[in-house]
Amino acid sequence: MNVEETILALNTHFPALAAVSPRPLRVFTSFTEPKQFEEALRFANGTLGYHKGKHIVGTDEGEEIGMSYILSNDENVLLVLRERVPKNAAHVRSMGELYPSLVLHEREMVDLFGVQVSGLPEGPRYPLPDCWPEGEYPLRKEWNPAFFNKQTTTYEPPKEDDAK
Repeated sequence: MNVEETILALNTHFPALAAVSPRPLRVFTSFTEPKQFEEALRFANGTLGYHKGKHIVGTDEGEEIGMSYILSNDENVLLVLRERVPKNAAHVRSMGELYPSLVLHEREMVDLFGVQVSGLPEGPRYPLPDCWPEGEYPLRKEWNPAFFNKQTTTYEPPKEDDAK
């Protein structure tokens, strides 16, 4: 399926995605909520032929975490489907059943952004070491590397009492 056919199909079935092509062989959607995102991802895989999971890019969007799933088809068209979840309740379902190659990228979302991925197969942490402090997500904007003690692998921000 080429770029124009992909855009037409996505915008017909999921108008809120507002699919566009900013340059050749690329299709991007706007951010959507997890339920519609999952429907669109299954549609892209089953109906549109985007069978190759390439990458998941996470972004801290302030009060939300954004995830851009990069897929491709046999014509080498890249489709970027994007979803956004509240940072204080960052929870998505694993898409590993459709795209096994994305499981490692889902682990990155857990470790680096604190997104809980239900259905993620058991496995080691990735990419952070096992000794990394729980609840500390280094790619969130509020995380400050100056407070990370590399010797003890602890995160030590100043306490409010220390600031006075």
